[in-house]
Amino acid sequence: MSRRILRVVTYNILLGGARREEHITAVLRRLGADVITLQEVSNPEFAAQLARELGMELVIGAASDGSGVNLAVLSRVPVRRWRNHTHRGCMLRSHLETVLRVGGAHIPELHLHSVHLAARFGERKKGEERRGRELDALLGDLGEAPASPHIIAGDFNALAPGDHLEATAFFARMAELRRAQVMVRQANGMVVPKRVGEDPAVDEAWLRAGVDPRLDVGIPVLPFVVYPLTALVPRSRTVDRMLGGTIERWTVSRMLDAGYVDCFRHVHPRAHGYTCATWMPAARIDYVFADSLMAGRLRRCEVVGGRGWPDREATIASDHHPLVAEFAV
Repeated sequence: MSRRILRVVTYNILLGGARREEHITAVLRRLGADVITLQEVSNPEFAAQLARELGMELVIGAASDGSGVNLAVLSRVPVRRWRNHTHRGCMLRSHLETVLRVGGAHIPELHLHSVHLAARFGERKKGEERRGRELDALLGDLGEAPASPHIIAGDFNALAPGDHLEATAFFARMAELRRAQVMVRQANGMVVPKRVGEDPAVDEAWLRAGVDPRLDVGIPVLPFVVYPLTALVPRSRTVDRMLGGTIERWTVSRMLDAGYVDCFRHVHPRAHGYTCATWMPAARIDYVFADSLMAGRLRRCEVVGGRGWPDREATIASDHHPLVAEFAV
């Protein structure tokens, strides 16, 4: 950490980062972060290796549902203490709270709250009801703690009010993948990505389609009946707005109503800032939220791999782009 700036990164590494470990490590090494919060840490051994290679302390928060898809924090600044808040039956993952000794004259300690809210886009209200219950648990934990400078970071799987969704471009991309024959229909009527690693021809087909084969696990599974629609819906901003309007946006709205500042939107009032997916940038679902004190100390917030922070390797390291926020402490 510089004498004035704390660099915080949030990054969903996609199911443990399998087969992409070198790329993830390289991207994070270049970022030179002071603190990193990771989602989908299903391979703790890789997280430990990452911490060793980057010279950082490691904290892992086990998922509430026992799935092994955990949260982790890597820190170059001393970790004073940490707690993994599990909410069985309410949160799929957990709420990992890490207290960092940043040593600033005005900010001696910072509380980092790491989360990964449920996707479950096929559920009622596109999963916002479930994410709302998870947010109840998170904000309940925060309400029980003494007031202190803090930020909340992670994959919220939610759209912010006013944010654009590249819906029709995403549908067109999925149609392209099926025409490229990298998607296969199963007996249950679902269309799933062909897995790589056994047939070189499959790997080559993914590359021709413009997707790194190692990202196959990040391609969504869709019902076969959806694919005719993906080919018919025209790419249109008007249709995007119409489809985007059907998605509830309670989660981010509630964070804003609770007094938190959306760091990226605060720095970039009009930029899209898409964080997912790297193979088809369509939505901003990764966030760093700051309380009023830390919001006043926000100096920068960028999507790694975007215009403000170019990094070509970030597009193949995961299906999410990392998000960086810098604070004066």
